[in-house]
Amino acid sequence: MTVALRMAVAGLAALGVSAATSGPALAHHSFAMFDQSKKVQLQGTVKDWQFTNPHSWLQLLVDENGHQIEYSIEGASVNTLIRRGWGVNTFKPGDKITIVVYPIKTGQRGGAFLSATLSNGKTISSGITPN
Repeated sequence: MTVALRMAVAGLAALGVSAATSGPALAHHSFAMFDQSKKVQLQGTVKDWQFTNPHSWLQLLVDENGHQIEYSIEGASVNTLIRRGWGVNTFKPGDKITIVVYPIKTGQRGGAFLSATLSNGKTISSGITPN
């Protein structure tokens, strides 16, 4: 195999890998699953705060007709949140908070995290919005 042919094969292989992985990357950062025309306010108790990349997650227990229903709320990346003053201890299990989310279009219990009002009255923005 000539050097030129090997370079062409390597280039095509790299192009194939790039094409195969670009779709999931674009889908991962899409806000298509959230209804950005609506904002929903939820009051609840923090079950878990996952301050991780590529996106943070908040598990919130919301009282619905006497039952604790768990909502999975997707937040921004650690880097984005740190720049807004958030940290690993922003939420602790048992904290009572009020949050605002873009709800999931399918009606599943969850959403894209827009802001939180802590028990001390302080409101913080998540930075997840694409605007």
